Amino acid sequence: MQVSTASRLAHTGEYYFSRKLRELAALNAAGANIISLGIGSPDLPPHPSVVAALAATAAQPTAHGYQSYQGTPALRRAMADFYQTHYGVALDPATEVLPLAGSKEGLMHIGMAFLEAGDAVLLPNPGYPTYRAVAEICGAAVREYDLTAESGWLPDLAALAETDLSRVKMMLVNYPHMPTGTPASPAFLTELVAFAKTHHIMLVHDNPYGFVLNDTPPTSLLSVPGAKEVALELNSLSKSHNLAGWRVGMLVGRADWLT
Repeated sequence: MQVSTASRLAHTGEYYFSRKLRELAALNAAGANIISLGIGSPDLPPHPSVVAALAATAAQPTAHGYQSYQGTPALRRAMADFYQTHYGVALDPATEVLPLAGSKEGLMHIGMAFLEAGDAVLLPNPGYPTYRAVAEICGAAVREYDLTAESGWLPDLAALAETDLSRVKMMLVNYPHMPTGTPASPAFLTELVAFAKTHHIMLVHDNPYGFVLNDTPPTSLLSVPGAKEVALELNSLSKSHNLAGWRVGMLVGRADWLT
């Protein structure tokens, strides 16, 4: 019996990192000694107190049932406190914080909630391969904006403003940037928010690397005045807390986009 796949899979293939890691595994199995620089998976363990807290919680008989669809109130409060402490951003834990099983799933949630055929999405080049995969599976047209050394690995917002943005619904940005590590200054983030407001574009800021670069204070797009009007931000404990395998992330920002 033949069962056809959905048409939305026509433009998707095997995930880039899945393919590359399989190729590396085959080369290493054949005797090569390849050091992979592909995926930013922490090589340090979580803090012992975190592991101890997990073990203690797992031992509680009541800890294994279904959880709230929006995460527990205590978790949302902790995430809001994290933003206040490290970014100076005040969030309402009841309406502006959504816990995730890792921030990657948040990209798909956002795409499925807001994108459809006929929409266009601005994506960074170079950038995280998942951005393109999400846009394509949601039927949106991908429009890449080039990031170059000459531009400081920042988008040329003035040049973008000269193009036809009438179909652009969303722009994904990622700072500190993967793979260059470039941070975004508060001045640039302010310009970015103004650009989004002018052109009625939803901003999605992917922000998992802020605590990796120790010479640059972590920055949130939501620290820009008025950013909550146009932006959502993804964050993760994978890099900052060495918890990549635990799948703990968050989506924060405009309340009516999260509910």
